[in-house]
Amino acid sequence: MNILTNPSKLRGFEKHIKVENVSRRSILKGLGLAGGFVLAAPVMTRTAFAYEIGASLMPHGTVVDPRVFVSIASDGMVTIVAHRSEMGTGVRTSLPLIVAEELEADWKRVRVQQAHGDEVKFGNQDTDGSRSTRHHLIPMRQIGASARTMLEQAAAKRWGVPAAEVKAVNHEVVHSASGRKLGFGELAADAAKESVPSVEGLKLKDPKDFRYLGKGEISIVDLHDITTGRAEYGADVRLPRMKYAVIARPPVTGGKVASFDGAEATKVSGVEKVMEVKGWPWPSKFQPLGGIAVIARNTGAAIKGRDALKVTWEDGANAKY
Repeated sequence: MNILTNPSKLRGFEKHIKVENVSRRSILKGLGLAGGFVLAAPVMTRTAFAYEIGASLMPHGTVVDPRVFVSIASDGMVTIVAHRSEMGTGVRTSLPLIVAEELEADWKRVRVQQAHGDEVKFGNQDTDGSRSTRHHLIPMRQIGASARTMLEQAAAKRWGVPAAEVKAVNHEVVHSASGRKLGFGELAADAAKESVPSVEGLKLKDPKDFRYLGKGEISIVDLHDITTGRAEYGADVRLPRMKYAVIARPPVTGGKVASFDGAEATKVSGVEKVMEVKGWPWPSKFQPLGGIAVIARNTGAAIKGRDALKVTWEDGANAKY
């Protein structure tokens, strides 16, 4: 469900809405993009207006859990999980960067780790609509703030001082009154034993104190690999005995297969199977339209097989378009 198909979701929120024309580039600039242990059972949250009508309505919602997203090694190296896939807008950098900002981590000592697919563990992982940062700005900040608070609590206990007297600053926890400091790596094991603070009690940083967000000084972590062809995309993956499919789709939206003859397609070297793929009833919206799939040992053979298909289409209600 979204607010476009259900206008009633907007009722009462009109006063919060500010319409502004912005470019994708300006958004990225604003984000600042041009033995270890694991830091808390999943905590589902719904906070902030834009977040309330966004991520919380997605399947599996969001998970605000520092032990899922943050780990700190004894040498102080911080690993932050990016649970969304990189689609060219920098989210593999922006989401961990938001966590690092609230954590008070030194970005030079942060490693980004791509999550595997597990929405129960990581929350919704749909990567579409250029909304990963919009939906997860608050949750990622909460994750970073939770981890920071646990480190501060661990330091306070070790020094025997109130937690209010210590503060995380650039990869260390500092007690200003005595001048004592402890690095994140030194506190990691103790911090892992601390209870995860409630989301409601977290103190997020004032934006004026941001060191990374909005500064435009952090490069995309995998930009070099992307621009030099070293990055691995879904289409690059090769698995044992992997097959390739090409689908002949209806020429008209809402159309379907009336009949087909795949005899010639199966004669193409490398083609192993021809089969009909059932589409979704009209209106299909974002669901597949269906068609005839040609499955082969390589893409070239699959394309040649599709070209050899004889398909009769039933165009349906949209035939005149």
